[in-house]
Amino acid sequence: MNPYWLPHIARHAALLLALAGCLLGSLACTPPQATPVPEHLRVAVAPSAAPLLDELGAHYRARHSYVTLEPLELGAANAIRALRNGTADLAFVERTLDPAETLDPETGRERLTVWPLATGALAVVVHPSNPVPGLTLEQLQGALTGSVRRWSELGGEDRTIGLVCREPGAPLRDAFERGLGGTRVIGSAVVMPGDEAIADYVASHPGAIGYISAPWAGEQVKVLALDGALPDVATVAEGRYPLTYPLLLVTPSAISSKAKAFVDYVYSHEGQGMVRQSYAPAR
Repeated sequence: MNPYWLPHIARHAALLLALAGCLLGSLACTPPQATPVPEHLRVAVAPSAAPLLDELGAHYRARHSYVTLEPLELGAANAIRALRNGTADLAFVERTLDPAETLDPETGRERLTVWPLATGALAVVVHPSNPVPGLTLEQLQGALTGSVRRWSELGGEDRTIGLVCREPGAPLRDAFERGLGGTRVIGSAVVMPGDEAIADYVASHPGAIGYISAPWAGEQVKVLALDGALPDVATVAEGRYPLTYPLLLVTPSAISSKAKAFVDYVYSHEGQGMVRQSYAPAR
């Protein structure tokens, strides 16, 4: 080897050794990443919003594997009660809250915070074999009150109309009757406890008609247009579909950090993208 290169080789070797030493030293001094503490989030959810929570929860846990979401299917009154007594961290509620429900009854201070989330639609559903494509609001009111009793009066087969609905006081029943100008459902209607039960009943009774939250309207039932509008996100957002209800997030005013993190995700671009697949913006 040419003696001229020896000093240069020595300098490069010394530089490489110095760099290697710095690298090893920095690795040795870098503290290990802390393992996140497991978190358990209890979410009270209206049955109509359960599919939305399932989707949001799955994507949230994909980013935060240390979080466990426990869905608690509860009606609005029980969800509010769970928030107040500390057995739920947040709630999806399908009706507006009275001002008194958000206040501490002893101090009068705000105890719950309401986060408007979306506007949902109630789908009027019939058996898939029913040939009627849609109804006017006046025709639907007639079926609800019993003044129209047979499908043949509405352009269908000569079959008795069988109404199925939620129990009195259920938020979606209140929204349904409110959307029809306060029309009360006939007392002979079959009462079911939730959207899934109503959809199953309608799917097995050719003369039945009922209403469910639009995300629950699968292929087992046929959705009717009302005054020419179907219950989709666009018609609800434009105000052309009459049967709607509010979907709210409700949390304790003294919100926990784990609940606030999930609320932030729901209102993020990704979370709102999932909400907007089935719901219109909040009004």
